[in-house]
Amino acid sequence: MPMLEYNISEAVVDYKHSTRMSVAHILGQLAPHDCAGMRKSRYGRLFDGGYVMADDFDGVTAAYSLGISHDVSWDLDIANKGIKIFQYDHTINQLPAHHPHFTWEKTGIGADHSEPGFKTLADIVAENSQPGDRDLILKCDVEGFEWPILANCSTALLARFRQIVIEVHAINALADPRHADLIGRAVTNLSTNHHVIHVHANNYGAWAILGSIPVPTVLELTLLRKDRGSFQPTASEYPTLLDMPNNPERADFPLGRFRF
Repeated sequence: MPMLEYNISEAVVDYKHSTRMSVAHILGQLAPHDCAGMRKSRYGRLFDGGYVMADDFDGVTAAYSLGISHDVSWDLDIANKGIKIFQYDHTINQLPAHHPHFTWEKTGIGADHSEPGFKTLADIVAENSQPGDRDLILKCDVEGFEWPILANCSTALLARFRQIVIEVHAINALADPRHADLIGRAVTNLSTNHHVIHVHANNYGAWAILGSIPVPTVLELTLLRKDRGSFQPTASEYPTLLDMPNNPERADFPLGRFRF
């Protein structure tokens, strides 16, 4: 199944009430929460490539990094905690840097096996982790492939990841009912066993007006499994002091409490 391709210039402005209802229902599932007593830190490089995560790494058995390009700064920070990193990117011929805990494969990750040279998330977890492992980390930045991957992924598999860091693209596609259905299924799967604990807009993208609601077209989300503590809706506003604009030449996008 191909990635969700949706030009940022398409349907950026939409005032329909039906779009507002779709945005509120789907993005409402991603409302940020605080986990009592859980600290957060930034991992990865400054500006683009860094992610805010929960400092909850004790007992993590492995991390999966989908989408590398020219940046492994996040991977290095996690590997330096003694965690094995299984890395996948079919668009590069070698890693930009190496670490004893890195294992890279020139393979793309997709929703199914329809694309030659692609594997599913279930495939790679089965290859590298024991069946009982429920303390994994997932980092995913696959430029639009994330929606079909998540929409076709079992919630049982996603529940094996204690923490998920993901960049989601083409939020403006919520203006199209066909794409909204795909994104809605993906978000439901993603939020079944996890709460969002951090949200940040990638300011290399643009704002879309969906059902008269301003929404960034690209978001970075951090999710923590619901069994990791006691959660309540956050009182924080985003961006926080831990955040940095992806593009340092542009102001960061204000998201408030990111509630719909």
